[in-house]
Amino acid sequence: MLTHPAAIYIAGWLPDGQRLLITRDVPGKHRQTIDVLDIETGELITYAEWEESPGRPVWLSALKAVAYLTLVAEEGKEPPTRYHPELWISYGSPQQAERLATDADGPLVADPDGKRLWYFLRSEPNRLQLCDVETRSPRGTLVDLAPLRYPKPELEWAMRDLELSFWAARRPDGSQVLFYSQFWTFLLDVRSGRWCELEVGEHEPWMHIPPWPLLAQWSPDGRYVAFVTTDTLDTRLLSTWLTILDVETGERRTLSPGSETELGRHYVTDMAWFPDSRYLVALGVVRMEEGVNKEGLFLVNAVTGESRRVLPEYEFGGGWDGRQLAWDPSGSFLAVYCPTSEEGRLCIVPVSPKGVEGKHP
Repeated sequence: MLTHPAAIYIAGWLPDGQRLLITRDVPGKHRQTIDVLDIETGELITYAEWEESPGRPVWLSALKAVAYLTLVAEEGKEPPTRYHPELWISYGSPQQAERLATDADGPLVADPDGKRLWYFLRSEPNRLQLCDVETRSPRGTLVDLAPLRYPKPELEWAMRDLELSFWAARRPDGSQVLFYSQFWTFLLDVRSGRWCELEVGEHEPWMHIPPWPLLAQWSPDGRYVAFVTTDTLDTRLLSTWLTILDVETGERRTLSPGSETELGRHYVTDMAWFPDSRYLVALGVVRMEEGVNKEGLFLVNAVTGESRRVLPEYEFGGGWDGRQLAWDPSGSFLAVYCPTSEEGRLCIVPVSPKGVEGKHP
Protein backbone atom coordinates (compact mmCIF):
# COMPACT_ATOMS: atom_id res chain seq x y z
CA MET A 1 0.00 0.00 0.00
CA LEU A 2 1.20 3.51 -0.85
CA THR A 3 -0.04 6.59 1.02
CA HIS A 4 0.28 10.23 0.02
CA PRO A 5 -1.02 13.53 1.49
CA ALA A 6 -2.93 14.20 -1.74
CA ALA A 7 -4.59 12.20 -4.53
CA ILE A 8 -2.94 9.27 -6.32
CA TYR A 9 -3.91 8.19 -9.86
CA ILE A 10 -3.15 4.95 -11.70
CA ALA A 11 -1.88 5.25 -15.28
CA GLY A 12 -1.24 1.52 -15.72
CA TRP A 13 1.02 -1.47 -15.10
CA LEU A 14 4.38 -1.79 -16.76
CA PRO A 15 4.85 -4.98 -18.84
CA ASP A 16 6.88 -6.68 -16.09
CA GLY A 17 3.82 -6.79 -13.81
CA GLN A 18 5.95 -5.62 -10.89
CA ARG A 19 5.86 -1.89 -11.42
CA LEU A 20 3.05 0.63 -11.73
CA LEU A 21 2.98 3.95 -13.56
CA ILE A 22 1.18 6.42 -11.31
CA THR A 23 0.75 10.16 -10.83
CA ARG A 24 0.44 12.04 -7.53
CA ASP A 25 -0.90 15.51 -6.80
CA VAL A 26 1.71 17.84 -5.36
CA PRO A 27 0.12 19.25 -2.18
CA GLY A 28 -0.63 22.95 -2.46
CA LYS A 29 0.16 23.13 -6.20
CA HIS A 30 -1.69 22.54 -9.44
CA ARG A 31 0.97 20.04 -10.45
CA GLN A 32 1.60 16.31 -10.31
CA THR A 33 4.55 13.99 -10.24
CA ILE A 34 4.79 11.06 -12.65
CA ASP A 35 6.20 8.06 -10.80
CA VAL A 36 7.05 4.39 -11.22
CA LEU A 37 6.26 2.27 -8.14
CA ASP A 38 7.82 -1.16 -7.55
CA ILE A 39 5.12 -3.05 -5.62
CA GLU A 40 7.58 -5.66 -4.28
CA THR A 41 10.30 -3.37 -2.96
CA GLY A 42 8.23 -0.20 -2.45
CA GLU A 43 10.80 1.79 -4.46
CA LEU A 44 9.28 4.96 -5.93
CA ILE A 45 11.06 6.72 -8.78
CA THR A 46 9.87 10.14 -9.94
CA TYR A 47 10.24 10.54 -13.70
CA ALA A 48 8.78 14.01 -14.12
CA GLU A 49 6.74 16.80 -12.59
CA TRP A 50 4.05 18.14 -14.87
CA GLU A 51 1.28 20.68 -15.14
CA GLU A 52 -1.45 18.13 -15.78
CA SER A 53 -3.17 18.21 -19.15
CA PRO A 54 -6.06 16.02 -20.34
CA GLY A 55 -5.02 12.41 -20.75
CA ARG A 56 -2.52 10.24 -18.98
CA PRO A 57 1.20 9.58 -19.37
CA VAL A 58 2.14 6.50 -21.39
CA TRP A 59 4.98 4.03 -20.92
CA LEU A 60 7.35 3.53 -23.87
CA SER A 61 8.86 0.05 -23.46
CA ALA A 62 11.35 0.54 -26.28
CA LEU A 63 13.02 3.42 -24.41
CA LYS A 64 12.11 2.48 -20.82
CA ALA A 65 10.71 6.00 -20.69
CA VAL A 66 7.49 7.92 -20.07
CA ALA A 67 5.81 10.21 -22.61
CA TYR A 68 3.47 12.92 -21.37
CA LEU A 69 1.81 16.21 -22.25
CA THR A 70 2.35 19.11 -19.88
CA LEU A 71 0.76 22.56 -19.91
CA VAL A 72 3.26 25.38 -20.30
CA ALA A 73 2.54 29.07 -19.72
CA GLU A 74 2.93 31.30 -22.74
CA GLU A 75 5.98 33.57 -22.52
CA GLY A 76 5.62 37.24 -21.78
CA LYS A 77 2.49 36.87 -19.67
CA GLU A 78 2.73 37.80 -16.00
CA PRO A 79 0.85 36.29 -14.35
CA PRO A 80 0.30 33.63 -17.03
CA THR A 81 -3.22 33.62 -18.43
CA ARG A 82 -2.80 31.20 -21.33
CA TYR A 83 -1.21 27.77 -21.51
CA HIS A 84 -0.38 25.36 -24.29
CA PRO A 85 0.52 21.65 -24.12
CA GLU A 86 4.00 20.36 -24.94
CA LEU A 87 5.06 16.76 -25.57
CA TRP A 88 7.92 15.47 -23.40
CA ILE A 89 9.71 12.18 -22.76
CA SER A 90 11.45 11.38 -19.47
CA TYR A 91 14.06 8.66 -19.16
CA GLY A 92 14.05 8.24 -15.40
CA SER A 93 14.13 11.61 -13.63
CA PRO A 94 13.00 15.22 -14.17
CA GLN A 95 16.62 16.01 -15.12
CA GLN A 96 16.46 13.43 -17.92
CA ALA A 97 13.40 14.85 -19.65
CA GLU A 98 13.42 15.84 -23.32
CA ARG A 99 10.89 17.99 -25.17
CA LEU A 100 9.68 16.46 -28.44
CA ALA A 101 7.10 19.00 -29.65
CA THR A 102 5.83 22.42 -28.60
CA ASP A 103 2.67 22.24 -30.70
CA ALA A 104 1.44 18.83 -29.52
CA ASP A 105 -1.99 17.94 -28.24
CA GLY A 106 -3.63 14.79 -26.95
CA PRO A 107 -4.63 12.14 -26.62
CA LEU A 108 -1.33 10.23 -26.54
CA VAL A 109 -1.44 6.65 -27.83
CA ALA A 110 1.60 4.36 -27.97
CA ASP A 111 2.13 1.27 -30.12
CA PRO A 112 2.20 -1.98 -28.11
CA ASP A 113 6.00 -2.17 -28.34
CA GLY A 114 6.41 1.48 -27.39
CA LYS A 115 8.34 2.36 -30.54
CA ARG A 116 5.82 4.78 -32.05
CA LEU A 117 3.71 7.49 -30.49
CA TRP A 118 0.47 8.89 -31.91
CA TYR A 119 -0.86 12.37 -31.09
CA PHE A 120 -2.27 15.57 -32.63
CA LEU A 121 -1.04 19.13 -33.16
CA ARG A 122 -2.83 22.28 -32.04
CA SER A 123 -2.16 23.75 -35.49
CA GLU A 124 -3.67 20.64 -37.19
CA PRO A 125 -6.26 19.32 -34.75
CA ASN A 126 -7.71 16.82 -37.24
CA ARG A 127 -4.48 15.35 -38.63
CA LEU A 128 -3.07 12.40 -36.68
CA GLN A 129 0.68 12.63 -36.07
CA LEU A 130 3.16 9.77 -35.72
CA CYS A 131 6.57 9.89 -34.05
CA ASP A 132 9.25 7.19 -34.12
CA VAL A 133 10.44 7.58 -30.53
CA GLU A 134 13.76 5.84 -31.16
CA THR A 135 14.81 8.23 -33.96
CA ARG A 136 12.68 11.20 -32.74
CA SER A 137 11.21 11.45 -36.25
CA PRO A 138 7.73 13.01 -36.26
CA ARG A 139 5.53 13.12 -39.34
CA GLY A 140 1.94 13.71 -40.29
CA THR A 141 -0.20 10.76 -41.32
CA LEU A 142 -3.01 10.45 -43.84
CA VAL A 143 -5.55 10.01 -41.03
CA ASP A 144 -7.86 13.03 -41.07
CA LEU A 145 -10.61 13.34 -38.45
CA ALA A 146 -12.31 16.31 -40.11
CA PRO A 147 -14.82 14.18 -42.10
CA LEU A 148 -15.81 12.43 -38.88
CA ARG A 149 -17.13 15.62 -37.34
CA TYR A 150 -20.19 15.49 -39.54
CA PRO A 151 -23.23 17.52 -38.43
CA LYS A 152 -26.14 15.94 -36.62
CA PRO A 153 -29.08 18.34 -37.07
CA GLU A 154 -31.07 16.81 -34.22
CA LEU A 155 -28.19 17.60 -31.84
CA GLU A 156 -27.19 21.00 -33.20
CA TRP A 157 -28.48 22.66 -30.03
CA ALA A 158 -25.94 20.69 -28.00
CA MET A 159 -23.00 20.79 -30.43
CA ARG A 160 -22.84 24.49 -31.16
CA ASP A 161 -21.49 25.60 -27.77
CA LEU A 162 -19.00 22.78 -27.18
CA GLU A 163 -15.32 22.52 -28.02
CA LEU A 164 -15.45 19.03 -29.51
CA SER A 165 -12.43 16.76 -29.25
CA PHE A 166 -11.72 13.05 -29.57
CA TRP A 167 -10.23 10.58 -27.09
CA ALA A 168 -8.57 7.38 -28.21
CA ALA A 169 -8.04 3.75 -27.17
CA ARG A 170 -5.76 1.43 -29.14
CA ARG A 171 -6.55 -2.25 -29.70
CA PRO A 172 -3.92 -4.39 -27.93
CA ASP A 173 -2.52 -5.82 -31.18
CA GLY A 174 -2.16 -2.31 -32.58
CA SER A 175 -4.40 -2.95 -35.61
CA GLN A 176 -7.21 -0.54 -34.73
CA VAL A 177 -7.77 2.67 -32.80
CA LEU A 178 -11.08 3.70 -31.27
CA PHE A 179 -11.75 7.46 -31.41
CA TYR A 180 -14.65 8.65 -29.29
CA SER A 181 -16.28 11.91 -28.26
CA GLN A 182 -19.60 13.32 -27.08
CA PHE A 183 -21.31 12.78 -30.44
CA TRP A 184 -19.24 10.34 -32.51
CA THR A 185 -17.52 7.00 -31.85
CA PHE A 186 -15.37 5.64 -34.68
CA LEU A 187 -13.14 2.64 -35.22
CA LEU A 188 -10.07 3.18 -37.43
CA ASP A 189 -8.31 0.27 -39.13
CA VAL A 190 -4.67 1.38 -39.04
CA ARG A 191 -3.57 -0.75 -41.99
CA SER A 192 -6.31 0.15 -44.47
CA GLY A 193 -7.20 3.62 -43.14
CA ARG A 194 -10.90 2.71 -43.20
CA TRP A 195 -13.40 3.94 -40.63
CA CYS A 196 -16.66 2.62 -39.25
CA GLU A 197 -18.99 4.34 -36.79
CA LEU A 198 -20.12 2.54 -33.63
CA GLU A 199 -23.20 3.03 -31.49
CA VAL A 200 -22.66 2.52 -27.77
CA GLY A 201 -26.35 2.59 -26.81
CA GLU A 202 -29.89 3.19 -27.96
CA HIS A 203 -31.29 6.72 -27.81
CA GLU A 204 -34.34 6.27 -25.61
CA PRO A 205 -37.02 9.02 -25.42
CA TRP A 206 -36.13 9.90 -21.83
CA MET A 207 -32.45 10.49 -22.62
CA HIS A 208 -30.99 13.97 -23.11
CA ILE A 209 -28.71 12.84 -25.97
CA PRO A 210 -27.67 9.42 -27.35
CA PRO A 211 -25.35 7.51 -24.99
CA TRP A 212 -21.68 8.37 -25.43
CA PRO A 213 -18.41 7.13 -23.85
CA LEU A 214 -16.69 8.88 -21.00
CA LEU A 215 -14.07 6.10 -20.98
CA ALA A 216 -13.18 3.21 -23.25
CA GLN A 217 -10.93 0.19 -22.69
CA TRP A 218 -10.20 -2.82 -24.94
CA SER A 219 -10.15 -6.36 -23.58
CA PRO A 220 -6.66 -7.93 -23.75
CA ASP A 221 -7.69 -10.25 -26.60
CA GLY A 222 -9.17 -7.35 -28.57
CA ARG A 223 -12.65 -8.85 -28.87
CA TYR A 224 -14.52 -6.52 -26.53
CA VAL A 225 -14.54 -2.84 -25.69
CA ALA A 226 -15.82 -1.74 -22.29
CA PHE A 227 -17.22 1.79 -21.99
CA VAL A 228 -18.40 3.97 -19.15
CA THR A 229 -21.34 5.69 -20.86
CA THR A 230 -23.75 8.49 -20.06
CA ASP A 231 -26.66 10.23 -21.79
CA THR A 232 -26.06 13.81 -20.74
CA LEU A 233 -23.56 16.64 -21.21
CA ASP A 234 -24.24 17.88 -17.69
CA THR A 235 -21.04 17.65 -15.66
CA ARG A 236 -23.10 16.51 -12.67
CA LEU A 237 -23.99 13.35 -14.63
CA LEU A 238 -27.52 12.05 -14.29
CA SER A 239 -26.34 8.43 -14.62
CA THR A 240 -23.46 6.36 -15.95
CA TRP A 241 -23.41 2.72 -17.02
CA LEU A 242 -20.98 -0.01 -17.95
CA THR A 243 -21.44 -0.92 -21.63
CA ILE A 244 -19.65 -3.92 -23.16
CA LEU A 245 -19.46 -4.21 -26.95
CA ASP A 246 -18.49 -7.44 -28.73
CA VAL A 247 -16.61 -6.07 -31.75
CA GLU A 248 -16.90 -9.37 -33.65
CA THR A 249 -20.66 -9.88 -33.34
CA GLY A 250 -21.88 -6.35 -32.61
CA GLU A 251 -23.68 -7.60 -29.48
CA ARG A 252 -23.88 -4.96 -26.76
CA ARG A 253 -24.69 -5.15 -23.04
CA THR A 254 -25.44 -2.19 -20.78
CA LEU A 255 -25.07 -2.88 -17.07
CA SER A 256 -25.45 -0.99 -13.80
CA PRO A 257 -23.17 -2.50 -11.13
CA GLY A 258 -23.82 -0.65 -7.90
CA SER A 259 -26.91 0.79 -6.28
CA GLU A 260 -29.52 3.40 -7.07
CA THR A 261 -28.29 6.41 -5.13
CA GLU A 262 -31.45 8.26 -6.14
CA LEU A 263 -34.47 7.10 -8.10
CA GLY A 264 -33.23 5.89 -11.47
CA ARG A 265 -29.63 6.99 -10.94
CA HIS A 266 -26.66 4.62 -11.17
CA TYR A 267 -22.99 5.57 -11.32
CA VAL A 268 -20.15 3.48 -12.75
CA THR A 269 -16.82 5.29 -12.51
CA ASP A 270 -14.09 2.95 -13.78
CA MET A 271 -13.32 -0.55 -15.08
CA ALA A 272 -10.36 -2.85 -15.73
CA TRP A 273 -10.14 -6.11 -17.71
CA PHE A 274 -8.88 -9.40 -16.27
CA PRO A 275 -6.17 -10.87 -18.57
CA ASP A 276 -8.48 -13.69 -19.74
CA SER A 277 -10.83 -11.11 -21.37
CA ARG A 278 -13.84 -12.88 -19.90
CA TYR A 279 -14.10 -10.86 -16.70
CA LEU A 280 -13.55 -7.29 -15.68
CA VAL A 281 -13.86 -5.34 -12.46
CA ALA A 282 -15.84 -2.12 -12.20
CA LEU A 283 -16.27 0.55 -9.57
CA GLY A 284 -19.91 1.38 -8.91
CA VAL A 285 -21.30 3.90 -6.44
CA VAL A 286 -23.07 2.07 -3.60
CA ARG A 287 -24.00 5.05 -1.46
CA MET A 288 -23.42 8.79 -1.03
CA GLU A 289 -22.28 10.44 2.17
CA GLU A 290 -22.45 14.23 2.43
CA GLY A 291 -22.32 14.46 -1.35
CA VAL A 292 -19.28 12.17 -1.64
CA ASN A 293 -19.51 8.95 -3.67
CA LYS A 294 -18.71 5.71 -1.86
CA GLU A 295 -17.84 3.04 -4.40
CA GLY A 296 -17.90 -0.73 -4.30
CA LEU A 297 -15.83 -3.17 -6.34
CA PHE A 298 -17.76 -5.45 -8.71
CA LEU A 299 -16.68 -8.50 -10.71
CA VAL A 300 -18.45 -8.59 -14.08
CA ASN A 301 -18.76 -11.47 -16.55
CA ALA A 302 -18.41 -9.83 -19.97
CA VAL A 303 -20.07 -12.79 -21.74
CA THR A 304 -23.19 -13.17 -19.57
CA GLY A 305 -23.44 -9.70 -18.04
CA GLU A 306 -23.66 -11.15 -14.52
CA SER A 307 -21.98 -9.17 -11.75
CA ARG A 308 -21.35 -9.49 -8.03
CA ARG A 309 -19.76 -7.29 -5.45
CA VAL A 310 -16.37 -8.40 -4.10
CA LEU A 311 -14.67 -7.20 -0.92
CA PRO A 312 -18.03 -5.79 0.21
CA GLU A 313 -16.60 -4.67 3.55
CA TYR A 314 -14.45 -2.06 1.81
CA GLU A 315 -15.17 1.09 -0.20
CA PHE A 316 -12.91 2.32 -2.96
CA GLY A 317 -12.34 4.96 -5.59
CA GLY A 318 -12.78 8.69 -5.79
CA GLY A 319 -13.09 10.19 -9.26
CA TRP A 320 -14.43 9.98 -12.82
CA ASP A 321 -11.26 10.02 -14.91
CA GLY A 322 -10.58 6.31 -15.37
CA ARG A 323 -7.39 6.23 -13.29
CA GLN A 324 -8.58 4.24 -10.28
CA LEU A 325 -8.14 0.61 -11.39
CA ALA A 326 -5.56 -1.55 -13.16
CA TRP A 327 -5.10 -5.32 -13.37
CA ASP A 328 -1.53 -6.52 -13.81
CA PRO A 329 -0.72 -8.50 -17.00
CA SER A 330 -0.63 -11.87 -15.18
CA GLY A 331 -3.87 -11.32 -13.28
CA SER A 332 -2.09 -11.74 -9.94
CA PHE A 333 -2.70 -8.24 -8.56
CA LEU A 334 -5.34 -5.55 -8.81
CA ALA A 335 -4.28 -1.96 -8.18
CA VAL A 336 -7.14 0.17 -6.88
CA TYR A 337 -7.40 3.68 -5.51
CA CYS A 338 -8.63 3.47 -1.91
CA PRO A 339 -8.42 6.93 -0.30
CA THR A 340 -9.53 7.94 3.15
CA SER A 341 -10.81 11.35 4.18
CA GLU A 342 -7.29 12.18 5.42
CA GLU A 343 -5.02 10.90 2.64
CA GLY A 344 -4.69 9.33 -0.77
CA ARG A 345 -4.00 5.60 -0.77
CA LEU A 346 -3.10 3.08 -3.44
CA CYS A 347 -3.98 -0.52 -2.55
CA ILE A 348 -2.68 -3.71 -4.16
CA VAL A 349 -5.22 -6.53 -3.89
CA PRO A 350 -3.89 -10.09 -4.43
CA VAL A 351 -5.92 -12.22 -6.81
CA SER A 352 -6.13 -16.03 -6.65
CA PRO A 353 -7.62 -18.49 -9.16
CA LYS A 354 -10.74 -18.43 -6.98
CA GLY A 355 -11.14 -14.69 -7.39
CA VAL A 356 -10.29 -11.55 -5.46
CA GLU A 357 -9.13 -12.43 -1.96
CA GLY A 358 -10.56 -10.53 0.97
CA LYS A 359 -7.35 -9.23 2.46
CA HIS A 360 -7.25 -5.86 4.15
CA PRO A 361 -5.96 -3.24 1.68
